[in-house]
Amino acid sequence: MRTRSLAGGGAGARTAGLVGWLGFFLFCFFSSSPPRRTPAQAPRWKMAGKLESLRMEPPEVVEEAEEAEGQTKSLKMTEDLLAMVKKLQKEGSLEPQIEDLINRINELQQAKKKSSEELGEAQALWETLHRELDSLNEEKVHLEEVLNKKQEALSILQLYCQRKESGAHRKNMLQDCTEQISIHNSQVAENCRQRKLGLHVEEQLENLMGQHKELWEFHMLKQRLAWEIRALQSSREQLLTEESRALAKLEDVERRLSSAPEAGGVQAVDDGLKAELEEFGGQGPAQAHCAPKHGACEGACDCLLWVQDKEMVDCLPG
Repeated sequence: MRTRSLAGGGAGARTAGLVGWLGFFLFCFFSSSPPRRTPAQAPRWKMAGKLESLRMEPPEVVEEAEEAEGQTKSLKMTEDLLAMVKKLQKEGSLEPQIEDLINRINELQQAKKKSSEELGEAQALWETLHRELDSLNEEKVHLEEVLNKKQEALSILQLYCQRKESGAHRKNMLQDCTEQISIHNSQVAENCRQRKLGLHVEEQLENLMGQHKELWEFHMLKQRLAWEIRALQSSREQLLTEESRALAKLEDVERRLSSAPEAGGVQAVDDGLKAELEEFGGQGPAQAHCAPKHGACEGACDCLLWVQDKEMVDCLPG
């Protein structure tokens, strides 16, 4: 019994020492807070899935999420180890599991070392990606500046092209207006020339009409004068015939007067002379006062002819 008790006491002491050593190791292993992980400090197999979230989420939010995730995993591993130790204490088989615990601790150390290496690689990768992101941002800014300059140049070129097009359009309109004005001026000049030519033709026509009218009036006057000349000639012949008859009558009267010795005979002769003069158209009084000479009767006949010709000339039209 004593040996068993001593064995039991030694086993309890070893168990207590082992538990103390395990607790100290766990305290040293898990007391230090895990390093704050950034998005680039995640393992390689997680970087591909979280690379898009780095571009979409702010760095502070991503760091807080990674820190919370690491703390959760550490607490879970600690709880698992404590639960395993308590289970071994209850079963009383803690000593056979020491080697397993040491192996487990070694595996955890190797995993921690591997995680540290992966963390360094991830951090280097994050720094590389960060530098690439900075270079891409710089290139983006540069490209935006180039784009702005290109857009400004494009707007200037568009404005210049619009001005050129408007200038060409105005030039074409001005040329069309100039052509229309020249055509209109030529038409006006042609109309003026035709009008002047028409006025000249009208003047010539009026001159010809005036000349024709003058010729016609001259021809009609010539015909009228010829007719009047013929009428005067016929009247002259008639007057000459009457004059010869009157002269014959006067000679007969003179002969009678010279042959009548008495006064009664003279009175009868005067009555006969009056009757004869009345036959010649009322020319008796003018011829009765004439001298009984032949020259006086011829002068009276010439006066009568001149008076008749004057009246006929005055009666002519125009």
